[in-house]
Amino acid sequence: MSPPLAVIFGAGPGTGAAIARALAPTHALVLLSRSLPGSLAKLELKVPDDRVLAATFDAKNSAASFKSALEQARAKWPESTVDVGVCNASVGFAPGPFLERSTDDLRGNLEACAQAWDFSQAVIPAMLPAGGTLIFTGATMAVRGGANFSAMAPGAFARRALAQSLAREFGPQGIHVCHVVVDGLIDTARVKGIMGDKAATVEEGTRLEPDGIAQVYVDIVNQPRSTWTQELDVRPMKEKW
Repeated sequence: MSPPLAVIFGAGPGTGAAIARALAPTHALVLLSRSLPGSLAKLELKVPDDRVLAATFDAKNSAASFKSALEQARAKWPESTVDVGVCNASVGFAPGPFLERSTDDLRGNLEACAQAWDFSQAVIPAMLPAGGTLIFTGATMAVRGGANFSAMAPGAFARRALAQSLAREFGPQGIHVCHVVVDGLIDTARVKGIMGDKAATVEEGTRLEPDGIAQVYVDIVNQPRSTWTQELDVRPMKEKW
């Protein structure tokens, strides 16, 4: 029997790779990021080649990227259906005082919501025949526009609103749409690079572990239809909120 497909947009090292590893025992993987397929080995998935498809994501033409990836998946697994879609791509990191930000900073982050739109338009039709789960990775700024996040929060708010709208439209048609607010810094190489010297003095319990986030996503996928979650938040135990 052909395995169901999990399509993960934003399948880079860290959280994206952890989500892929967590879903690999039950799903074939369709992975998209700007650096794939060249960096597939860096994800350390330990998944057989016949269970994974790596596709390059072109930010200038996201709709075509998603369409191409799904066409490749149908050619590789003609009898499989899309069961899970994960929009894990992050917004651009552009914090700073409002008067020092540019309109281009804002547009770049709003584009992340447009990509989530294109991703949803690609995977939802593939899910409709049998149902499925569509998960958006969000952030604290999706529910609270903090100081110095004026260029980033609007895009995060917009993606959260998209998730709510899709949940209300497609939930009755068997598609579970969930938005996950990741409240805190994730223990990844990217975050360590942003933190610089501070990364060496991280207190235990103050960072989210990618594998922990991935387990939450698996739990969402396995929720019974009588108890679907539309939004939840996750944070490390010592996060101040």
